Amino acid sequence: MFEFAKELRPAVILFLAFTLLTGLAYPLFMTGLIQTTMPAKAEGSLLIVDGRIVGSELIGQNFSSPGYFQGRPSAAGYAADGS
Repeated sequence: MFEFAKELRPAVILFLAFTLLTGLAYPLFMTGLIQTTMPAKAEGSLLIVDGRIVGSELIGQNFSSPGYFQGRPSAAGYAADGS
């Protein structure tokens, strides 16, 4: 039983260390890096109406060119009559 406990301790320590590193430290580092180097693009393409965020410029667009993929159905021109 002592051998198992001797091997379990480093495994638990490495699990916790990598969980903190990849789940907390890396995302915080990348968020800080992008916020400082590209502050205008870091928040995305948000639509603001009357000081309130109402959506994104890139979601639910009506694409008319056949070269584009179709966006998801949304309140912007979606008619479910045929289904």
